[in-house]
Amino acid sequence: MNLTIILCARDAASTIERAIVSVLPEVDCRLLLVDDGCRDATVAIARQAAGDRLRVVAVPAPGGIPRARQMGLEVCETEYAAWLDADDAWVPGRAARILAALGGGADVFCESIDLVDGASGRSLRRLDVPSFVRRERNPARLFERNHLPGDTQVGFRVATLRAAGGYDPEVYGVESFDLLLRVIARGAVFAYGDDVGYRMYAYSGSVSRHLARQRASLAAALKKHEYARVRAWCRAAGEADRVAAWVLVSMALFREEPGAALRFLEEASPAAADPREILEPDGPWPFREGWRRAFQRGTCLALLGGRDEEAIVELRAARSLEVTAEGDNNLGVVFARAGRAEEARGCWEQALQRFPGYLDARMNLEDPGAGRITTHPLRRQASRSEY
Repeated sequence: MNLTIILCARDAASTIERAIVSVLPEVDCRLLLVDDGCRDATVAIARQAAGDRLRVVAVPAPGGIPRARQMGLEVCETEYAAWLDADDAWVPGRAARILAALGGGADVFCESIDLVDGASGRSLRRLDVPSFVRRERNPARLFERNHLPGDTQVGFRVATLRAAGGYDPEVYGVESFDLLLRVIARGAVFAYGDDVGYRMYAYSGSVSRHLARQRASLAAALKKHEYARVRAWCRAAGEADRVAAWVLVSMALFREEPGAALRFLEEASPAAADPREILEPDGPWPFREGWRRAFQRGTCLALLGGRDEEAIVELRAARSLEVTAEGDNNLGVVFARAGRAEEARGCWEQALQRFPGYLDARMNLEDPGAGRITTHPLRRQASRSEY
């Protein structure tokens, strides 16, 4: 037994049996449950489902998922491990693929996820590792955005995560992504599979739905890494100079540094660039450079404040090239700040028509002073959420 499946749980009595039962067919794996201060029957249900196969450890001072994961990482006794959230499920047969990849020299193994609606149990969509990530053995593109179908839902070499410093208790909600970025910074090797190995259940109260907290934690995680080093890692991974600069634009926006994003934008999309060009047809942002440049310039100017007229010019230029929900949303924000309430409302209504359920546009319509700016183009690839 060289692989441990680790579950962290707090008051998960309603879902823990499903999670435990899903891993029981993996007979050659150890099962570890980290009890993060459960006040319900979670532990008893887990013990009844797994019997003597389950080892349970309790966090001395419950402090949330980063501390619970860190304890699991510390007490794990096998060379390899994988997480299973207490409200998700494992697809039997996954352990063999993890062991083959990690035993072959990889530090982290990623494969596809089946996203499931928690309320109905209906499969929503399959989430795959995109091709532009798979081509990098050390995926510097993750500094651009979390392009993985799941950052926690990976198999890993325990020593690799420990050497990177483990989980930061101050980074909540993106704690696994933060650790993966530090693993990448140390040169870890990633391997990728084509199978679905994990079922992720989406609920309205999931941690990932707390977007404001997610963004603050993500900014803190990215500020641990210097722009120059990320640029060097992108180049070492074989990315072109302009692609590396676009990575820095995205990183700067997530770090809430729009001034830096504007500077990197001049490298990523110089004025002489062909506005019709699509820099990466198979990449995360398969947009014409003219629209992409105008949208990102307008967004950065809107975020800087005091430059709303310039932002309006850029966002209108983007709109003349391609009408998008995110462009309309951001144009509506600067219109609202300029006192042009009817134009702002019209923009947000059009954004919602193009993208029903669009959170930023809906919140702006409900409260015109909310000022919810969408910093990045909306995802075109299948993902866990739609911003």
